[in-house]
This record gives sequence, structure tokens and C-alpha cells, in this order.
Amino acid sequence: MSSSLGILKPTGVLDAHTGKQLYQQVQEALKQNVRAILIDCSDLGFIDSSGLGVLVRILKTLESVGVQLAFCGVNDQFQTLLTLTDMEDVFSVFATPVHFKLAFASNTVHNRL
Repeated sequence: MSSSLGILKPTGVLDAHTGKQLYQQVQEALKQNVRAILIDCSDLGFIDSSGLGVLVRILKTLESVGVQLAFCGVNDQFQTLLTLTDMEDVFSVFATPVHFKLAFASNTVHNRL
């Protein structure tokens, strides 16, 4: 993990239990003085409502310290969850880590909460 960009890649299911682990990883990344965190969702199979709540908590935590948050590799289930909860405009979503890195390098990543 570089000093300016952190990439996290959770796997399996994101629920209350695994969400706590992801939140801890975010806290560890913050200790590395990152300016942005990308959560690569390509290995996530399912996100339940408590997992979405953890992502909102992560977003608020990061915004409070001026760190940007983005996602990539979002599957259809996650995209549907964002749409159904009217949160698709809250999170920055990119197709791949490369797309995020290009936006981050050009300083065009923005959170929208």
C-alpha cells in the first residue's frame, strides 16, 4: 500500500461480521496516511444491508479526515443494492482499479455524501 493510495479487496460476503473486519482494515490504512482508499469488490459475492451500513460508516469516517473513498469491481447485486437504496450517487464507483488510479492521479475522485 502506498502512502497516498490504499487498496482493499474483501472477499465472499460483506455483512455485519465481515464488515467489522473491513472497517479495521480501513483504520489500519488510515495509519499509513493514505489520501484515498479503493475497495475492490471483484471478489465480493454478496453485500447485505448491514454490509452496506458498514460502507456508509467507512465513507463518513474517511470524509471526516479528508480521505476519499471509491469502489471498483462492483457486481450486479451490489449495483442493484445501491440503486434500490438511492445510494448510487453517494459512492464513487469505477470499473477497474486502473480507472480509479487514473482519476485519482488527475484528482477527479469525489465523494458525494
